[in-house]
Amino acid sequence: MFGLLYKDIITHKKQLLSITPVFIFFFGWTVVPTVATPDLTEWELDLALSFSSIVIMLTLGMFEQGLLEADEMKKWQAFIASTPEGVKKQIGSKYLFCGLLSCLIFNILNILFAAAAAINGTDVTIAVMLLMQFLWLQLIIRAVEMPFLIRFGSKNGNLCRMILIMLVVFIFIVYGLFGDLSVFGSLEGFIKWLKDYLTDDTSYFLYLTPAAAWAAYFISYKISCKLYLKGGEHYDR
Repeated sequence: MFGLLYKDIITHKKQLLSITPVFIFFFGWTVVPTVATPDLTEWELDLALSFSSIVIMLTLGMFEQGLLEADEMKKWQAFIASTPEGVKKQIGSKYLFCGLLSCLIFNILNILFAAAAAINGTDVTIAVMLLMQFLWLQLIIRAVEMPFLIRFGSKNGNLCRMILIMLVVFIFIVYGLFGDLSVFGSLEGFIKWLKDYLTDDTSYFLYLTPAAAWAAYFISYKISCKLYLKGGEHYDR
């Protein structure tokens, strides 16, 4: 599996290098505002850090969605299937790559958040808690979409994913136009409510999310192993 993992790193080296400037810019964005504007309030700093983490996680997600496309060849699938435990190693390397990369980015951001808090002298608990939720959400999204991409190929799988995203966006737009937005109050009030919720020790949601994310990720891996050979019928090469 580690040989396949190394192959993925080499194969996608150019893509990794192409998104590195985005990472560097927003990594810097987590610290630079605290130096340039030392009088940032706590909620303003939390907002800046959360914005950076959202952009970085979205960029990472876009990269991870393309990991399967390079291996969508009938000859490669036949070769992998002929090796001992080949299918499990092939699928496992993709899931391991995504998981390790997401955890690496999370740890880097966590260190930068701590640096920003030390420089600004404020508490960034809410930003750290949101970052953790972004990590779990990232894993859950991968867990949901990977079986579709493996079973129907990247082209058809991405089409299904786009339809689902458009449906979710449509629901949010409809609610934004016709729903009651007064429950959210002001931005500062909403962030205060969010912080109280995220730091509430009685919030079982926060404790269950990591376990649910890793469980979904593992179940998704098992499903993908079952679907891998069937996905070959959608390969163009």
